[in-house]
Amino acid sequence: MIVAMTFVGGQLCAQITTTFAKNASPGQQNGLYYSLPQTMLKLDFIIDEVELEKGPLNDFAPNYLAMEDYVDYETTEYRLVDVKMSTVATPDPNALFFVTFASMRGGSKTQFDVLPNGIIRSVGYGYASDNEVGETESVEQPKPCCKAEQEPNYGFMPLLTAGKSNAQLAKEAADKIEEIRKAKYYLISGDVEMAGNPETFNAMYKKLDAMEQEYMSLLVGKRVSKRVVKTVYVIPNKEVTSQTVAKFSETEGLTLGTSGTGSMITVQTLSLNTTAAINAPSQSAVELMTYENKVFYRIPEMANVKVTCGNRTLLEDRVTVNQLGALLTAPISNMKLVFDTATGQIVNMKMQ
Repeated sequence: MIVAMTFVGGQLCAQITTTFAKNASPGQQNGLYYSLPQTMLKLDFIIDEVELEKGPLNDFAPNYLAMEDYVDYETTEYRLVDVKMSTVATPDPNALFFVTFASMRGGSKTQFDVLPNGIIRSVGYGYASDNEVGETESVEQPKPCCKAEQEPNYGFMPLLTAGKSNAQLAKEAADKIEEIRKAKYYLISGDVEMAGNPETFNAMYKKLDAMEQEYMSLLVGKRVSKRVVKTVYVIPNKEVTSQTVAKFSETEGLTLGTSGTGSMITVQTLSLNTTAAINAPSQSAVELMTYENKVFYRIPEMANVKVTCGNRTLLEDRVTVNQLGALLTAPISNMKLVFDTATGQIVNMKMQ
């Protein structure tokens, strides 16, 4: 009986002590830090940037072309096409803990397995094998947007020769445009013998159209378009459900924060309260109390995320947001716990 009581007493003594990080004294105690993951939203805004280049013969465009849509000054225009959302797991500063170790009898020691960024992966007696580590679903990253296709530069500019005034060059460009348009008409009407072959027809028409656009650019200018992706990272907050993260305007594009001009881009995160029934300790209790032979884990929460630009809804979807969920403690005596490194939830428990 005395031996049994001694054994039980040894099992009940504190093997590890878990405290909130700000209350730790790592220089005076043996231990390590670990954290639970929080959810960071990765928003990829897909934007068309159009550079307007003024033509060298711009002043003569009204004289030769019956149009007013020509580039009068050089600038850049922006158009917000779409937004893609994915999630990234990062260490949560509000769920960062320090664990101290007590000397244990018989050589058995508690083993902690953490990722390089400090997120806990497993804890228990012995090392977690590879197949025991909680599998994390890989987040599918948005495929990089392709650059806008641009027509090749065929170089049909024989009229730009020395010794001619801009007025002469403008007249010559207008004449060339007229000639090309007549050639396109003959091609379409079937007066050209080779137009009967679809492949030949398409190649000829494409070449004529490229020539026309090149001569037109001397008078009306160019619009060079490219598609870019601007990324904004947002960390949802339990206390603040709506965050203004950027602004967008057609003249400045996307600017981070609230200092720019244009429509505000707002991210609204509303909890679905799937963990509301759990009697979890408050954040103050987590930060102030000391826990013996216990570690923290998390039950994540589902939330509705809505991204708007002004009055326009860009995206609305349901995602898992870890930090909106419940922080709980789990005993580790004589057992091994395996965590999901993306959420902080316990996905495997083994008695030992």
